[in-house]
Amino acid sequence: MIKHKSLLSLLLVVTLVGSLGCSVGRLLVRVPTPTPEPTKTPRPTFTFTPNWTPTPPPTPTATLRAEPQDEAPPTDTPTPGATEEAGETTAEAAPPTDTPIPPPTNTPVPQPPTDTPTPEPPTATPTPAFPFRVVNVLSHPIEPAKNLTYITGLVGIVLSENPPDYRFPGGYRMRVIDPAGQTHYSEVTGEGTPGHSRCPGCGDDHPANMKVEFTPYIAGTYKVALMQGDAQVSNEVEFQADPAEHYFWIEFRQDAP
Repeated sequence: MIKHKSLLSLLLVVTLVGSLGCSVGRLLVRVPTPTPEPTKTPRPTFTFTPNWTPTPPPTPTATLRAEPQDEAPPTDTPTPGATEEAGETTAEAAPPTDTPIPPPTNTPVPQPPTDTPTPEPPTATPTPAFPFRVVNVLSHPIEPAKNLTYITGLVGIVLSENPPDYRFPGGYRMRVIDPAGQTHYSEVTGEGTPGHSRCPGCGDDHPANMKVEFTPYIAGTYKVALMQGDAQVSNEVEFQADPAEHYFWIEFRQDAP
């Protein structure tokens, strides 16, 4: 029995060795044949030849550098809570800086322009609008009543006040506009001594050289002016006639030159 077991073991060993030999042979047979690498064709070499003109390098220049100014030391900023301490140290917080103070210039300070007074225009001497003016308007009652509108007038030129000297020119007449709007004219004056408005010696008599007379007697507002031809040569005066019958005397005067 022992012999048989030894034979079996030997056969197994031989069989195993044979199997290994076959496997090695197969491996040797299956090793791939190396493939030959293709030969690389050499490429032509390109040589670069520059054709520009070389630029000379820039010459370094000295750069001016400003000297640093002395910086002012930082000031202490007071905190909101330290109000009293900030008030005490404010004057000491900012020491004087080294910044130079420019000297004062002698540029004159321009003065504000003064107001030039505007010259007042010369005062023109007022020229009278008319050469004659009304200086008197008198009225006297008429008794007994005659239902008559009776207006007299005197035109004179003053030659001298002292002694009184008058000239009574001719060529003038009196225009009367009654309350009804009707216009009445007196006769034209003549050169020389005037007549009377009433009668010589009467208490209501005046010198007169013009007269307007018409009926009936009309109470109301009258307008009277002196005329030379058709031109008005005196101011126009208004007077009121009472319901009771009156006569009127009006004086026109030209003052001495």
